[in-house]
Amino acid sequence: MPVPYSYDLRQRVMKHYELHGCATLTSQVFNISRGIIYHWKKLKEATGDIKPKENYQRGHGHKIEDLATFKEMVKANAGLTLEKLTEKSGIDMSIMTCSRALKKLNITRKKRPMDLKNVMKKKDGHF
Repeated sequence: MPVPYSYDLRQRVMKHYELHGCATLTSQVFNISRGIIYHWKKLKEATGDIKPKENYQRGHGHKIEDLATFKEMVKANAGLTLEKLTEKSGIDMSIMTCSRALKKLNITRKKRPMDLKNVMKKKDGHF
């Protein structure tokens, strides 16, 4: 989510708009859209101030509060799939949430390292 405009800028924009009464001129001076000026005008009429919203959720919801316990559970059950890990954890979460948590903990989902000797097989005869 983008960062809101600073309170100082909002005050300067609204002061300029109230002085000149032209949203087009104000938008050109401050290089912002006219729509945001109209939005701030409505916000000021409704609440009396033009402060940005505070304490709204940033990012996805974090269902796993205790990552250390989750990490120990994953290490104890290293061979399980994501679906089985979500069931075993007892936390009501999706497979994608479990995957993000594993990525955050730097735990790969691969069960064993790949043997590179057997990957390339030689063909008899022509290439």
